[in-house]
Amino acid sequence: MGRIGSIELIWRYPVKSMRGEMLPQARIGFTGVVGDRVWAFIAKTSEKPDFPWHTAREQPELLLYTPRFRNPKAAEAPYPTHDDFAIEVRAPDGLKYDLQSPDFLNKLGRHCDKPFWLRFSEKGAPDARPLSLISVATVEAMSAETNTSLDPQRFRANFYVRWDNPKPFYEDELVGRRLAIGDRLEIEIVKKDPRCVIITLDPITALSHPAILKNLARKHAGCAGVYAAVLREGSIESGMEIRLLN
Repeated sequence: MGRIGSIELIWRYPVKSMRGEMLPQARIGFTGVVGDRVWAFIAKTSEKPDFPWHTAREQPELLLYTPRFRNPKAAEAPYPTHDDFAIEVRAPDGLKYDLQSPDFLNKLGRHCDKPFWLRFSEKGAPDARPLSLISVATVEAMSAETNTSLDPQRFRANFYVRWDNPKPFYEDELVGRRLAIGDRLEIEIVKKDPRCVIITLDPITALSHPAILKNLARKHAGCAGVYAAVLREGSIESGMEIRLLN
């Protein structure tokens, strides 16, 4: 089986619910994009034991903070150390902080009435599976359906894909299929991505547009994009072709 599309964009989110970074290339391990969501905030009290995260659902302004690895090349290496994942965060007011500093954590806490703490894990903190993927055509279709120019960042996917088949939501048809990207990486599409209030938040302003989620629930069973598991590790870059293996 042959080519079915290509990788348009690769994104990584060093801190769960904060802004991401577009990468020209990335190393993909069994836990996903190396460095993706390795830092996250956990609610000290949560009504959902299986979802302990403190995210932009509770504090939309998190989307306005921009984290960057202090040593990004090391973080993408096969065996990075804990220190390689050190993060500097630029706040909306332009000031920069060490992610782990008490001053920064206190700053965030003052704008939220729910207590939380910072957690690190090299495995990351995805909602469901190591990788998330959505097609350019799907984002364009949702823009047309809502009469809104939707920034693809709103969907916080790791891979934005341009399929050779231009049909919106074509990725839904790939659930259960194995794909190869580049020379080594192999993934399996395991499930559709059920969406939440996060996609209603503008990634630039954090302002809410509830009609986006309502439209998705009404027309697409609340799902947009898919989750994938990594079957074989590898490094990829934007523009690489995607091949169907089964």
